[in-house]
Amino acid sequence: MRRALAAALLLAAAGPAAAQVSEETWKGCFGATNEQTIPACTAVIDAGGESARNIAIAYRNRGLGYRGQRDNDRAMADYEQSIRTDPGYVESYISRGNIYMDREQPDLALKDFETALRLRPGYTYGLHSRGNALQAKGEFERSMHDYDEALRIDPQFVASYVSRCWSEVALDKPEPAVKDCTEALRLRPNFTNAFNGRAAAWLKLGQPAKAVADYEATLRLVDEQSLALYGRGRARQQAGDAARGDADVARALQLEPGVADRFRRYWRLDI
Repeated sequence: MRRALAAALLLAAAGPAAAQVSEETWKGCFGATNEQTIPACTAVIDAGGESARNIAIAYRNRGLGYRGQRDNDRAMADYEQSIRTDPGYVESYISRGNIYMDREQPDLALKDFETALRLRPGYTYGLHSRGNALQAKGEFERSMHDYDEALRIDPQFVASYVSRCWSEVALDKPEPAVKDCTEALRLRPNFTNAFNGRAAAWLKLGQPAKAVADYEATLRLVDEQSLALYGRGRARQQAGDAARGDADVARALQLEPGVADRFRRYWRLDI
């Protein structure tokens, strides 16, 4: 519904230049599925006669479609073309930064998120994204400032509660971490990152049974998620359930050989 409304508003604002592209095509470019978005945005791009901003939007939206199909190379190409077409279009910097985050290139992501914030100061998603890049670099204290500011602007911005929770665990502040992840779960009850973050906080608080419960909540939602399997295994070992704990850890390492390093990097948990 929001995408359809955005497309209609965009069409109205575009004026005569948009006449070559039908309203239905624009709606498709803001489509609910990747299969809608990609061909519709391609039609907008190929039609000609659009403003630079509209073409930039179409490239960025098509990139979102490709990313949804796990084709990050095509997504990146579209985000970069969007930025070349309209260097002032903030959302494409955020989207390109997210690809850099996927590629574990937080320094490049940070540059894009900072550009987005220069273009749109106080943009909550930009603040949150910059915090995530700093978190990925291990700069947990600096990340906290961005999450705090994002939540000051928008107290309902659930992802920043989770990210702040993760940084708090890494900074050995498990009590506020539990509070933040619990608030995230109140706002979004099936948020697996919130269960995983709160579980890590329970481990730092020496409460492995509660950690097991949160990891199991994740695994009910995402079967055999390696991070939750590894965490549940370590929590079970701490709780004295060595056999099942060892089995969980072994399975997690089979699914993702580097999961133990990722576990330590996210939360500074070496257990």
